Amino acid sequence: MKSLSSRLLTTTAIALTCISGIVVLVLTLLLRWGPDMMINLDLDRNAARIVEGVHFNAAGMPDSVRLSQKMTAIYSVLLQDAAYRVLDQDGVVLLSSDHADTAYAPAGESFNPQRSRFRVVSNGEGQQVLTVPFTHDGRAFHVQLMRSERMHRIMLGSDSEKAQKIAIASAVVAMLLFSLVVVATLHRSLKPLRKASAAAGQIQVDNLSARLSLDDVPSELAPLFNAFNLALQRLEDGYRVQREFLATAAHELKTPLALMRGQIELDDRGDRGALLRDLDHMARQVHQLLHLAEASERQNYAMEQIDLNDIAAEASAQLERLAQQREVHIVGAVNDEPAMKVMIMADRGALFVLLRNLIENAVHHAPPGSAVDVDVSVREVAVRDYGDGIPVEAMPQLFKRFWRGAHRRDEGAGLGLSICEEIAHAHGWTLQAENAVPGARFRVVFG
Repeated sequence: MKSLSSRLLTTTAIALTCISGIVVLVLTLLLRWGPDMMINLDLDRNAARIVEGVHFNAAGMPDSVRLSQKMTAIYSVLLQDAAYRVLDQDGVVLLSSDHADTAYAPAGESFNPQRSRFRVVSNGEGQQVLTVPFTHDGRAFHVQLMRSERMHRIMLGSDSEKAQKIAIASAVVAMLLFSLVVVATLHRSLKPLRKASAAAGQIQVDNLSARLSLDDVPSELAPLFNAFNLALQRLEDGYRVQREFLATAAHELKTPLALMRGQIELDDRGDRGALLRDLDHMARQVHQLLHLAEASERQNYAMEQIDLNDIAAEASAQLERLAQQREVHIVGAVNDEPAMKVMIMADRGALFVLLRNLIENAVHHAPPGSAVDVDVSVREVAVRDYGDGIPVEAMPQLFKRFWRGAHRRDEGAGLGLSICEEIAHAHGWTLQAENAVPGARFRVVFG
């Protein structure tokens, strides 16, 4: 697995190589074709100035060329290197800076107005010629501008190959320096990440209170560090809750075990019925502990479309005997449209445990001769008893593990409502408790 530094450096190296290649190519092309482009541009510019400087007599014929002092000096002194000629449409020379009487043309050829650019040789020296047409009062004329290649070399510099090598070497050196700067910057920028990785590697189960430092951390990495610290906080809270849960569970099981030991030591004098009750109580506690452990693990849930009415009916049927013992009547699921199924996405077993615990809790708190209502709809399921209701001071404690109300009539472990809350939370539902006057109502709101 490649490190982040290696990936960044590799990407940077590839990018720099591509950029260097492009720069060298551009410089090479400019040094190769740039002089010709500059020569063409200079010829076009000077030809335009000569056309603008042509003066015409009363008959509409050119009689002089008026140029700047600098250009006049060039065409007066450098007769072999720079010259111009003004021609009529037939190629007859009307004006010239070198006093010539013939138009420029390639060797062995006559003047051709269609040939705008060509090369001639005079006295062994190459000359570049540009022919530009123009009109005045409906008459066609031409301007020919000549520049010697010797003058071009003087203007552009004769050591172009050396200049090309210097330019390429400068580009390579610049890219190398830039690469060193990038490497140093990456090393410095990734230092907080390496420091955080070392700190994360030292976090153990016995020191979950440690957190990653956000000092000098780049803003792009700060959310990742914050998320890791929040995950550590949740992990620490989970371990703390588990430790408290184990301590409480051990305490809850310690008392019945001591009583059972005492009963066994009494041998025949012990109360067999009390011993069986203690065994039943422990079995119920262990059973609820297993349910709570299963409800706390999200991977144990198998979601499917199920009919809420069927699950409510099954839970009510299982508790029918307990309700008869308590002289309580369980009123079945009631819908706005009883004939229609109420389909929800849920784990069948978990939903059954949730409804059974809520109905059982209501049966234990319902007075004899009253009823427990189980209302089912597409929005929620509600279980209500008609007992004394929930004391105000007990409301915050309802869903705490191992908490039992002062007036509870059963011998439960105090885990039923905690299991219900875990199951509701795993499904994304909300479990609410409220006083209904008379009695209490527990609502599971879907969504």
